[in-house]
Amino acid sequence: MLGGKEMKEKYKYKNGVFLARMQPMHKAHLEIINIALRECEKVTIILGSSNKRDMLRNPFTLEKRKNWLALSLPYEVWFNDRIKIFEIPDWSLENDTNETSLWGRYFYYNVVSRIGSKRFTIYYSDSPDIIKNWFHETEVEEYITLRLLDRGKMYDGLSATKIREAILKMDLDYLNKYLPEPVLKDVEYLNEYYKKVVSHPKDDFSME
Repeated sequence: MLGGKEMKEKYKYKNGVFLARMQPMHKAHLEIINIALRECEKVTIILGSSNKRDMLRNPFTLEKRKNWLALSLPYEVWFNDRIKIFEIPDWSLENDTNETSLWGRYFYYNVVSRIGSKRFTIYYSDSPDIIKNWFHETEVEEYITLRLLDRGKMYDGLSATKIREAILKMDLDYLNKYLPEPVLKDVEYLNEYYKKVVSHPKDDFSME
């Protein structure tokens, strides 16, 4: 077991945060989590859109997503208390960009209340401009370090959208290549569930 001084010297950052919807979880998600675990003393994974399900881009339940994530992570990170998972609900439509700085504050203070620190590093693999706009010229900007990763270079630009398309087609070669084992074991369930969603999807919504 590492002592306090050794722990500080081993990791580049104290608190790492990774936000993702994981609809469903895939190997690029795991790669980002593993990078964060190599670089951070503690890692918090936030499952987004916790209040949405049965939609084309948010089909699967929060319970399923939590279970896939928990089963995909190594026992050691749980045993050493290095990782935590919590969820955060959406408060606007998926493509609404009118309240980005308000969302940034909402996200920031939710994280602070969970990890007990106002400084943390966010791991992000989508367009850098999206997340920069969340915090630009706000009172929280100085407390956040952005660790921007190029998803286009990770697993050939793998995305949950491509995974969902492969689920509908039951493209098992693709799914075997890119899904973690706990998700792959659910592939028949995923196919049946997502087909029902596609046939009668719920509409996206914004909080009142």
